[in-house]
Amino acid sequence: MVTVLSADQGFRRTARTNGNGSYSISELRNGSYTFTVEAEGYEAYTEAGVRLVQGAAANRFRLAPIGTPEVAGASGDIIVTGSRAATSEFDLTTTGQVINVADLATRVPVARSLAALIQLVPGTAAGSGAFGNLPSINGGAVSENAYFINGLNITDFRKGLSPVEVPFEFYQTIDVKTGGYAAEFGRSTGGFTSATTKSGSNEFHGGLLFTWNPDGLRSYTRDTFSSDNDGGTSEAKSVIAQLSGPIIKDHLFFYGLYQARNVNSSGGGRAFLGDPRNQSQVDDPAQYLGTSRSYTRSDSPFYAAKIDAVIMDGQRLEFTYFNTTNESETNRYGTDAGVRADRYNYITNTDGPYTGRFLQRGGGENYVGRYTGVFTNWLTLSAAYGRNENIGFSQSFNASNASIPAVTDARDPRNIRPLTVAGGGIDSNEDIRKFYRADADVRFSALGSHHIRFGYDREELSSTSISQGGGDGLGYEIFKAQTGNIYGIPVGTDYVRQTRYVQSGQFSSLNEAYYLQDSWLLLGDRLNLNIGIRNDRFSNDNSLGETFYKSGNQWGPRLGFTFDPIGQRSDKVYGSFSRMYLPVASNTNIRLTGGEIYYTRTNIFAGLGAGNIPILGSAVLYPSATTCPDDNVRNCNVTGDGQPKSAEATVAQGLKPQSADEYILGYEKRFGDKWRIGAFFNYSKLNEVLEDSSIDAAINNYCVAQRISGCGAIWGGFHQYVLINPGRGATVTLLDPVNRETTPRTVEFTAEQLGYPKAKRTYKAMTFEAHREFDGVWSLDASYTYSKTVGNYEGGVKTDNGQSDTGLTTDFDQPGLTLGTYGYSPNDKRHAIKVAGSYQLGPVVLGANLQAYAPRRYGCIGQVPLTVDPYAAAYGASGLYCQVNSDGSINADPAVTSPIRQVRRGSVFKSDWLFVNDLDIAYKFDVGSASMTLRASVFNVLNLKSKLNFNENGTNGEGVASPYYRTVTQYQGGRNARLQLSFDF
Repeated sequence: MVTVLSADQGFRRTARTNGNGSYSISELRNGSYTFTVEAEGYEAYTEAGVRLVQGAAANRFRLAPIGTPEVAGASGDIIVTGSRAATSEFDLTTTGQVINVADLATRVPVARSLAALIQLVPGTAAGSGAFGNLPSINGGAVSENAYFINGLNITDFRKGLSPVEVPFEFYQTIDVKTGGYAAEFGRSTGGFTSATTKSGSNEFHGGLLFTWNPDGLRSYTRDTFSSDNDGGTSEAKSVIAQLSGPIIKDHLFFYGLYQARNVNSSGGGRAFLGDPRNQSQVDDPAQYLGTSRSYTRSDSPFYAAKIDAVIMDGQRLEFTYFNTTNESETNRYGTDAGVRADRYNYITNTDGPYTGRFLQRGGGENYVGRYTGVFTNWLTLSAAYGRNENIGFSQSFNASNASIPAVTDARDPRNIRPLTVAGGGIDSNEDIRKFYRADADVRFSALGSHHIRFGYDREELSSTSISQGGGDGLGYEIFKAQTGNIYGIPVGTDYVRQTRYVQSGQFSSLNEAYYLQDSWLLLGDRLNLNIGIRNDRFSNDNSLGETFYKSGNQWGPRLGFTFDPIGQRSDKVYGSFSRMYLPVASNTNIRLTGGEIYYTRTNIFAGLGAGNIPILGSAVLYPSATTCPDDNVRNCNVTGDGQPKSAEATVAQGLKPQSADEYILGYEKRFGDKWRIGAFFNYSKLNEVLEDSSIDAAINNYCVAQRISGCGAIWGGFHQYVLINPGRGATVTLLDPVNRETTPRTVEFTAEQLGYPKAKRTYKAMTFEAHREFDGVWSLDASYTYSKTVGNYEGGVKTDNGQSDTGLTTDFDQPGLTLGTYGYSPNDKRHAIKVAGSYQLGPVVLGANLQAYAPRRYGCIGQVPLTVDPYAAAYGASGLYCQVNSDGSINADPAVTSPIRQVRRGSVFKSDWLFVNDLDIAYKFDVGSASMTLRASVFNVLNLKSKLNFNENGTNGEGVASPYYRTVTQYQGGRNARLQLSFDF
């Protein structure tokens, strides 16, 4: 008999061991427990203060026969394996790491964000700076991960990017699953992060934490061509108050957190007027002019609470609430759109006149309630309901509060400059998730021990979106015609492209899943088979409430095993196979089917009118143009005319959602109570993806084959974009009737007729890891991963151009844009080395976080030639064609024209290695019955300035060689510090 008593909340649970001495107790929370183990004929054993943490709850007890002297060699082993059944017992094949945040945060220097914690785990790395350094897991895009808090999904379902942000101190543990996870976890083809928050106990606890990131202890990194770092500041202060304790001892507990914060930053910009290939000009301050400097401030609080009710032993209710509503304001001074006196002086750091401001609101209320009932040792039931909000609003103002469009003069590739201070743009977004979930655990014996877990969960998603730029959604770019331009404009002629974008609508989606999993123990509990299946179903509606995509049943097997080769529970061989599915981001509902107004017209430039707004001269009637929605002149490329598109014309029939297959094989060994080492191989590959693709070229070819005239006047390259599985055939209803018919035809296109290759991405990795738990003296977490990520598709987002338009990037927009794309992914990190640990010397704790990542590989982005794909050419610098010199180098001289060649992705140059070098020191001392800690953390101690991101554009949008190719756009951030004072009781 095993009895477990919670020291924190007073509940008691019991279980009997099976014939092999194993047992399991469901739903034990993180915390301190007293274990009592009794067996007939043996002395009872009791131990208090046993810490159980999610993912690290296995224990072994040795009992001595009654009357046996306490000497070495006492016989009679009972092997006891305890676990929180909802996670550990079903995660035996999982790779990743469970991080006890409440403990690690006091010892190891790490930025106080969820992304920074995830990047401590093997198989993870920071994605592109364009996406805020969100984690890339197993080579996947940063949009492929899922994030949960206390069972509430906080993932951004619009684009799959930043999850809801909560303070570091709110977390108790974070379970980062990088692979091999069970059937109950899904809606991710990357990683799955499940966090638990702090809870109350039978003792009152509280504390204050003061955190200060002073600007005075921040070093500047190197300037780029557009940044002036010594003119910027960054300072953050916060105070967190926490209080927890009993409301009714042993039955009702509370935990509360309130954070007051004040964040202020500023940033200056400059423009380079010289030749970036001339180093003497690059180093000459006179070759630069300041542009503007902006000041941003935010002081929004965060607050959260958690209630735990233990109705009786085994019956529990939990409720978690947190509010992430936040506001920020940015004020801008100076502009390069006016006279020189209006500019920010980057040498003296003197501001120009006030030119505008930017207001932003975000976040929302989040809550989740959960019931768990342990009715017998063989039956546990649970149910949950929750709501997640992410509401955003932003608006830009110029100094006159007028609605003015953005105008850019790009006639000189070396001096692209704005001509107006745009203002009046509005973006309003509201994303709301409601979820329902029910699970059951059943345990029984039949040819071994079985733990069957099954359940259902449902997410109802709604998105509201309004977007319109300043000047009624208009924007202008002025160019000078070059040789071979796609419009047929005489060389040297100035022309202007006017773009209008306006979008609004309400959209809904539904995600459902059923799962069933059996954890089957065999061979004296030495072999565990995890046999699971998950059925995902996704549906998405357009702004008219019509369902445009329904996935049907998507069956994902989750198969795994663990084997104890020695029989001592110190070693295990494990492996797994998983098929995972990713829902369609609601961004697809909004952009593809929402009826956005999106078109660009081309006209001869006839000068500047009032307010520097370009005057449109004669229309440029180029071959691939279609009629503009507002005046019916044939000088536009039109992506949307404002009318919601029918479901059958925007989505191919029988589509498969994005999915990936993953194979893992590994070995793990434990030494004593503290050490764990292991190694595992991971292979994953994409199966299908969903992308919007233009089928205009295929339709025009179809019309030619069918002897139908007039199709080119409708399908001019940008008329009909359809959600397809690239590389597969598609059955699609045409947007318009043809051949004087009254209803549109439904046409079956082959993959060859569409012209798009299959999306591919493979990840192969070998990881070695070693972990030593903190024992009051020291701890260590170390790993090395060798990996390769190769393919023609990064994922839902596109690092190459910083495009966060999840599911609707330019990747498969035109066949010509796919040429040369098979190569090393931007998320390919060939080597990743991580070492984090701490050492305690009396009241002093020293910590370190060291990481090293291999360089990213770059290619050359440029305009696709007209002769290859005229529709792709209209996208400007979005393909992989550049001017190549006779020696194989890329031409970066706009005055020279070299032959255009396809340049394979990631084949030209590399960035620098990234070395993370963070150190930490803390001093702890008592003040009566309370404790205080003084702590200093220094990030990038060596003040390294690695070149991390580069300009990969080898041509501008008109195919002219770019002198900024291979110039640095981001350096590693400079040395900075964080100071903290905590008071805890």
